[in-house]
Amino acid sequence: MKKLLFVYNPRAGKEMLKPRLSDVLDIFVKAGYEVTVHPTQAYRDAYYQIKEYEVGKYDLIACSGGDGTIDEVATGMMKRREMGKDVVPVGYIPAGTTNDFAKSLHIPRKPLAAADNAVKGVPFPCDIGKFNDSVFVYIAAFGIFTDVSYETSQDLKNILGHLAYVLEGAKRLLDIKSYHMKVVTESGVIEDNFIYGMVTNSRSVGGFKNLTKDVVMNDGLFEVCLLYT
Repeated sequence: MKKLLFVYNPRAGKEMLKPRLSDVLDIFVKAGYEVTVHPTQAYRDAYYQIKEYEVGKYDLIACSGGDGTIDEVATGMMKRREMGKDVVPVGYIPAGTTNDFAKSLHIPRKPLAAADNAVKGVPFPCDIGKFNDSVFVYIAAFGIFTDVSYETSQDLKNILGHLAYVLEGAKRLLDIKSYHMKVVTESGVIEDNFIYGMVTNSRSVGGFKNLTKDVVMNDGLFEVCLLYT
């Protein structure tokens, strides 16, 4: 029997996975998998679970949570690759507040449809970004608002949803800092004071769609957006 590791954040979104968890597991089992389930216990737990499982132990990884959860899982898988360990496909059940990455890949929003897609869908090779020793799934950013997703409490997100991010972000408008940068590109050099910058592989960021145009998730290219004072 094939083996599947299911890692999920039980508090993601409004705990939307909780009432459908049994049905999700049933879909996995009916697809022919022996399932190991791990609810995450703390920040970076998903990363360590993926990075450290025994070589050859699983045929598929499935995860559920928000953009942070899928980022941790992908980072853990890339770390395995760097360490010379085996890597396997990853299925994703979006259950967070915004789910930018899932929207960009047109992954079903409903848990059962996403679970079915995770075990029966066709694998899709998706670009992964890297800077220094870190990797990122869909965005790396600096400047104003970039700490909002980390500073917004999970309880507030569960109550207000996306509005919780907006309220937390409004606090940053009173203290806007700029960063002097020189950006070297194939077409020239840009040097200025920037209040925000992002390198992305996504059709939406923070729930806002179409911030960048003509995004292709597996073309080997990332989009860059810089805001200057």
